[in-house]
Amino acid sequence: MQPITWSKFRIYDVKDSDLDGSPARAFPHVPGALYKAVNGGIKEPACQVNFEDFLPGPAIDWFMSHDEVHYVTSGEAEIVAFAPPLHKEETRVVARAGSVYLLPRGLRVTWRVLGDKPFRHLCICFPDPGYPTPLARSVVQQEGR
Repeated sequence: MQPITWSKFRIYDVKDSDLDGSPARAFPHVPGALYKAVNGGIKEPACQVNFEDFLPGPAIDWFMSHDEVHYVTSGEAEIVAFAPPLHKEETRVVARAGSVYLLPRGLRVTWRVLGDKPFRHLCICFPDPGYPTPLARSVVQQEGR
């Protein structure tokens, strides 16, 4: 039996400047797709919180191996989701500033950024999937890391 691993209390003040100065990186397994991401200092066993931009370009396909909740702060994206177990049930929506949505484990999902602005969102992952996301500049300055 595994012992319980406890998470610590953390807080992140979301700052656009954390992403504005971050370099764009290639999205894994999607040629030509770019994104920006920073970790908000919340990287605990129960949860990882990242602030992300998906940049205009090719659609981004992903398979959810954990649960995520996204809160959109700016931009727009068409999201097409295929529910498990057979991935035949399709949902198609447009998410924009103020939208919040759940990406449950097992979901197949595609984002297509609409327009010429990044699709900026706060990404809350349950449990911590271990994404190698650099700490946000504001967190580094605040905590002296």
